[in-house]
Amino acid sequence: MRRARESAFARFGAIFLLLSVGIGSAQAALEAGSVLGASADGFERALAPRSFQFPDDHGVKPAFRTQWWYLTAHLKDGQGQAFGVQFTLFRQGLLAPAQAPVRASPLAGNALWMAHLAITTPEGHGAEERFARDALGLAGVTSAPFRAWLEDWTLEAAPGASPAPFPATLSATVTLGGQRQRLTLTLGAPRGPVLQGDSGLSLKSRETGSASYYYSYPRMAAALTLTPPTGEAPRHASGLAWFDREWSSGALAPEQVGWDWLALHLSTGHDLMLFRLRRADGSLSGVREGTLVAPDGKSVRLAPGTYRFEPVPGATWAGPRGGLWPVRWRLDLPQLGVVDVVSAVQADQHNPLTVPYWEGVVCLEEDEESCGYLEMTGYEPPTDARPRSVE
Repeated sequence: MRRARESAFARFGAIFLLLSVGIGSAQAALEAGSVLGASADGFERALAPRSFQFPDDHGVKPAFRTQWWYLTAHLKDGQGQAFGVQFTLFRQGLLAPAQAPVRASPLAGNALWMAHLAITTPEGHGAEERFARDALGLAGVTSAPFRAWLEDWTLEAAPGASPAPFPATLSATVTLGGQRQRLTLTLGAPRGPVLQGDSGLSLKSRETGSASYYYSYPRMAAALTLTPPTGEAPRHASGLAWFDREWSSGALAPEQVGWDWLALHLSTGHDLMLFRLRRADGSLSGVREGTLVAPDGKSVRLAPGTYRFEPVPGATWAGPRGGLWPVRWRLDLPQLGVVDVVSAVQADQHNPLTVPYWEGVVCLEEDEESCGYLEMTGYEPPTDARPRSVE
């Protein structure tokens, strides 16, 4: 969904968050909603449930304008300190396949790619982005064997993993403490796939085509190694990971400016996904969705009246451009007896990228073993506007 994405995950990516801006653009004030609601003439739209085919659907869907592959992991080291990793790869089609000219140049391409890599450590949070054209093998996704990459940021399945894209390994370089470090995240066998929404059709509003195709692998064992270049000892942490795959050509309605998306691993062995979309005044707009996955892998779609997911009034973090980001959320899930608050492990897990958004590790306050990721977009106002209030 994770913004940077063309639906709320759905992310961005949402993740969430895409490339109608030019490569190298300085438009830091760009709103996620304006990107995700852009024209999709000639591209196919998500209109009805479909039959998913694995491993083929892990690969590129050139007939759709926007798509992403989204991975998050929350982990703890031997001292119980929290770590988090987010990797999202986005592909933005420039022209529908039927409209694209045939060009012989090896530099020619009909899409742009963007990757986000963010890491949370006990010392703080940082995020990086990279861009590439759809040429020369600089970025791409293959379905069998599964591999998603942009330059040397690579998520690659282990031999024999198909039809699932896991077990897999994420390999990347990141800047931590002012120095480049090597990040390796190994991922175990997955739970899933889980089809979100209506058998994988995830509606974002009641407008025709305001939807995406969306499935998840909601639970994998994860192990993180951070290796500095100076000969210092590597740092290790272990936990759980979540993977989303989503594609669309027009997920957001014109009045929708942002979303809130939660993926939570509960200590009971259940996995929970919730999202909601908002208008500029903070009111809810369009469809709210929820999915609960039982320890045996069976999933149920949650009706809006069966749970509560809303910000705790006044519990906000002031962002760098005046936005007020909710960092504590009331979560009630009566069917599991959950009445708790989802709280950020660090208030500042803001990704100040070309399309800025908040994406970070959260845990239940009364059950610290229930943790996951929260993604938020649309709380950051234009530079000359006053901060939006959180109702």
